[in-house]
Amino acid sequence: MTTTPNIIVMNHPTREQLEKIYDILDECFSVGRAYFQERLDLDTTYDPDTTWFAMVDDKIASNVQIFPFHIRVGQAILKTGAMGSVGTDLNYRGLGLAHKILHAQTNYMKETDYDISLLLASKHAFYEKAGWRLIPETAFAIEKPASLEQQQSSDEIIPFEACYLDDIRFIYEQFNKNRTYTVIRSKTYWNDLLTWPEWKKVDCLLLRRNGKIVAYGIIEKKDTEQVFINELLYLNEAENGVEALFHALCQLRQNAKQILAMLPEDHKLYSYYQQHQANSIQINMAMWKMINLSSTFHKLQPELEDRLNRSNIIAGQELHIALRSNEDCIYLDYNQKQLSVSDASNHTNPYTSIEVDERELMTYIMFGYNEAGAAKDSTEDANILQALFPKQQAVFYLTDKF
Repeated sequence: MTTTPNIIVMNHPTREQLEKIYDILDECFSVGRAYFQERLDLDTTYDPDTTWFAMVDDKIASNVQIFPFHIRVGQAILKTGAMGSVGTDLNYRGLGLAHKILHAQTNYMKETDYDISLLLASKHAFYEKAGWRLIPETAFAIEKPASLEQQQSSDEIIPFEACYLDDIRFIYEQFNKNRTYTVIRSKTYWNDLLTWPEWKKVDCLLLRRNGKIVAYGIIEKKDTEQVFINELLYLNEAENGVEALFHALCQLRQNAKQILAMLPEDHKLYSYYQQHQANSIQINMAMWKMINLSSTFHKLQPELEDRLNRSNIIAGQELHIALRSNEDCIYLDYNQKQLSVSDASNHTNPYTSIEVDERELMTYIMFGYNEAGAAKDSTEDANILQALFPKQQAVFYLTDKF
């Protein structure tokens, strides 16, 4: 007779249990045990409550890690559970352990003020069953350019050193102020980042002008034909130096034939890529889950109010919207340029009911309302959604991979 295994899902491992989790991850991934151990050991904000694991008959058999992020949506900030380090002992696969952990983590995130969750994965069907939804993104690729002829200027391109950390942190903050999908990087985050495994897999160059660091770029350290620029950020005064910095980064990769980048349309390199016949490549990695619709929209309230006040579509209209997603509903009341967000309706108001599925809603929040939605929605609904969720110059930097 087959005995049903005793399965327990928990978090906050002891050091001994964490060592066993690292052993499982070492078996599951080619990057090796140290990659996962360093990521947590060298994170000064690491909270053991974010490490979840499944025990089968008192043996650790599976693990999923939550990496807490805060992501901008315009001026709003959403607490994000970035899911990673998913691994199951080969001897215990087929028991649904990872899904059990993900379910427990979803409840945990609801109870601890998380708004949304993000994971990067290639096994989409596996995570779709657990409630995450794939939202494709676009990368651009061009042939690696030849070296740029040096121009007479006061610009210097120099390698990154730790003494320049505050300079690139300042550039990051200036460039990404109110830019949707970007991660809030505190000073502690930056200091820790320089010790994490991902930083060891990149090169960073700086653009210095008259003694001031005005731009920086980060490129993958890969000896492959396709290489990603992880980020290239600059102060407004350095726009005319961006191409030179880009060329210098490209020359670090002698064997590369294509240089890829994720670029919002307002980036200086976007027009450069278009001029050089860039190919669009769909990236199917980012999967999203709404954790708490109510807390998300309460945090978005100032941003949404500002959008409605600036919208030519709404033009001072009074709005009462019941926005439904799956079984959840949030009520938005907009009158005299003020927006209120509530979990319950005001029965004196005539509400326009708008229903969106979770994938659509997460797409609208991160990237803005799109033409695909307009094709199926009524004109009134489309106008409201366009006003609430205008197109965003959104980007997630590969430096923040987890």
